[in-house]
Amino acid sequence: MKGFGRRFFIYMIGFGMGCVLVWVMFYRNGDRASTMPTGRVLDFFESTEIKISDQLKCEIECNNLELNFMDSTFWENATVDFGKSAVRRKPCPEHYIESITKSGRKIGVYIENCEVCLDCEEDRTATLRSIVNLSEGDKACDC
Repeated sequence: MKGFGRRFFIYMIGFGMGCVLVWVMFYRNGDRASTMPTGRVLDFFESTEIKISDQLKCEIECNNLELNFMDSTFWENATVDFGKSAVRRKPCPEHYIESITKSGRKIGVYIENCEVCLDCEEDRTATLRSIVNLSEGDKACDC
């Protein structure tokens, strides 16, 4: 039994070091896992200027949302649904992101990214393609 206790103790030391390493690599500062695909996409869009067309501005107002609904609350609660996204589309991949707004409404957005370089800092822009009101359903708008 003495040999088992020593092996178990050494195993637990290794397991604990592995847990600490995973926490440091993926969840530092309470932030989302920026090394995973979802985290990288959300970090990119959060730091990018997202353009909204006049027609979508009309739809946003028709659904009683603010034009700046993609604030820090939106990005903290956001998840990327890669099943509904067209990430392999060339030259402009599109991502479907679901989140909750500051007012507590659940919405989904399709954002198109036509950047050539995802790691480039200059000219980071994306385009909001459409919005889906998941809380109340889409309203018929005259836009």
